[in-house]
Amino acid sequence: MRYNAQFGKPEKYIGPGDYFASAEDVIISTLLGSCISVALFDRTAKVGGLNHFMLPFPKTRDEEGLFSQSSRYGINAMELLINEILKKGGVKKNLHAKVFGGSSVIDFRKEATYNIPKMNIEFIFGFLEAEHIVVDSYSVGGSLPRKIVFFPLESRVLMRFSRTESSGLAHREDVYSQRLRESDAGGSGGPILF
Repeated sequence: MRYNAQFGKPEKYIGPGDYFASAEDVIISTLLGSCISVALFDRTAKVGGLNHFMLPFPKTRDEEGLFSQSSRYGINAMELLINEILKKGGVKKNLHAKVFGGSSVIDFRKEATYNIPKMNIEFIFGFLEAEHIVVDSYSVGGSLPRKIVFFPLESRVLMRFSRTESSGLAHREDVYSQRLRESDAGGSGGPILF
């Protein structure tokens, strides 16, 4: 963790395929393009966490005939985050969510055959509904990347759009997406409070 001088708290940055939960006074942050992050929390137990995933499910089975258990896939990232919050004192029936991401930052020609943002958005809202987890707020879609800062003890999220489309983020997501496919085969303005 690094110290965030602006907020006076330790900060844990998570990238694609990561998740982190805490019952302490910390910040969890990430930068999103087509990926999804879910801020999941139990207000009563004062515990929460954030994940960052690229795809809902693996497309193929591994050598052992099992789907990947990696947290880079939404189905696993959600289960792992829920379990981590429960270990830290959260109660499943008390969980609430705030959902972010799903921007179209990857080349539109590739999206025509592999629409990651749409797949992620449909998956996460379906998953949360099936698990009976209330969605308090969300910001999904569009074409701009999002910076997320989550305060788990306060169940509060600050989100900021990048001022312009980020070619660097789009490139990183394109490379990450390609790695996932290969492994399967073998804003403007200030922060917005959520």
